[in-house]
Amino acid sequence: MTTAPDAHRPAGRPRQAILSHERILAAAFELADVKGGDFTLAALARNLEVRPSALHHYFAGKDELIAGMRGQLTRRVGDHGFESRPWHVAIADWARAYRDTFGAHPGIIAALATMPVDDEPESIIDYERIAAAMRRDGYPERRIVPAIVAIESFVIGSALDSLAPADNLRPVDNSVLAPHLTRAEERAREHAEELNTTVTVETFEFGLAALIAGLMAAGAQD
Repeated sequence: MTTAPDAHRPAGRPRQAILSHERILAAAFELADVKGGDFTLAALARNLEVRPSALHHYFAGKDELIAGMRGQLTRRVGDHGFESRPWHVAIADWARAYRDTFGAHPGIIAALATMPVDDEPESIIDYERIAAAMRRDGYPERRIVPAIVAIESFVIGSALDSLAPADNLRPVDNSVLAPHLTRAEERAREHAEELNTTVTVETFEFGLAALIAGLMAAGAQD
């Protein structure tokens, strides 16, 4: 004798959505891309179709969630061979990956960038890797953290700048007031076209190379 199926049993997916750290982080990035860093855990829970209390089984609060988001992005950036390559070579690739990775989620950049490093172990490991390479290569110890902060500040600014129009410094309607700026902006666009790239990318590469060269020179003179 067979047992008839329970007529009251719901068909399809279970009532309670299946959660995981990865699923919560993915949903948090999607929400932050729309709402920015001011999103709430209640809104995140609604998007996941769970109660807010369910999130606390994975993250104690929003600060811990933000730390998890930063950790995931840091892992995406990668290490770029700091253990075996000169620091100034490895950090150029690191900066490019950092800009692309964090620039993909501009809404959360401010929250991620202002978080104390002690709240997130992946970032600690990342910065330690850079500091160790710089010290190994003879960079003045007291200048290592300022150098890292200088490069990171440039990268974060560049990630935000990548969202702006490529000609945001072009005085379209007021070129008569700024003939030198107008010509310089035109020449920058022409130069980028000659290199078969965009003004945004070429500006970043120029600034990054100049910054690293300056930090190397300053470290050598210290």
